[in-house]
Amino acid sequence: MNFKIFLIIIGFVNPQERESFDHYATNMRTLYETVDATVVEKYPIAQTIVGDEKPDFIMVVEFPSQEAFVKLFSSEEYKKLVPYREKGFKKLEVFVSKK
Repeated sequence: MNFKIFLIIIGFVNPQERESFDHYATNMRTLYETVDATVVEKYPIAQTIVGDEKPDFIMVVEFPSQEAFVKLFSSEEYKKLVPYREKGFKKLEVFVSKK
């Protein structure tokens, strides 16, 4: 059975490493295209109602299949971006949903 994969990403950008974040985000968009993944929506967060921190954004990315998801995150191109991800975010939470 083939099913779609959805990433739910909660990002807290590191303001001291904006250049690293921009590099990561730009290159991730390109990688998404290589596996036909689509950014469903990116939501800037205006206010936190419950919790102690306010993320900068929540984003949903749709992958056409589990194979596409695995291909992207196991690729050498993605592995090269990990140091930029580590610098560019002060906190990052990523969740996977299948449909």
